[in-house]
Amino acid sequence: MGSARVLRSVLDRAAVALAAESLGGAERCLEMATDYAKTRIQFDRPIGSFQAIKHRLADMLVSVETARSAVYWAACVVASGDEAELPAAAAVARSYATEAFFRCAAECVQIHGGIGFTWDNDTHLWFKRAKSSEVFLGQPSYHRELLMQRWGV
Repeated sequence: MGSARVLRSVLDRAAVALAAESLGGAERCLEMATDYAKTRIQFDRPIGSFQAIKHRLADMLVSVETARSAVYWAACVVASGDEAELPAAAAVARSYATEAFFRCAAECVQIHGGIGFTWDNDTHLWFKRAKSSEVFLGQPSYHRELLMQRWGV
């Protein structure tokens, strides 16, 4: 295996690891937003009872679960040692999971409202981490382009 192929393989594995970390962050943001929606009272009822908040939480859940599928697929490819399928699996998992993390972090801040971006609450830290993860090792658009190049499109 040439040094360029080794480097690509290492970067693909790093992308899968970053995708797994991003999935965990997205899950945590969903948990924090859900817990807050259950406990924050407005107009004599929890804000989680309002349809607008329910829809945001549902969208976050869909993002987390689809990211989970992409990450699990990529992790299985890494575990199997399938070097032919690894570039595609890594690109899909990396681009989707980091975007899901950023969306979930942004929604978490919005659901928390004004306190979501204060030093008294950790949601702003998750948001900052999501943004840095989104651009680390190349932006999601780069990984989608890389996937198309590797497929010869």
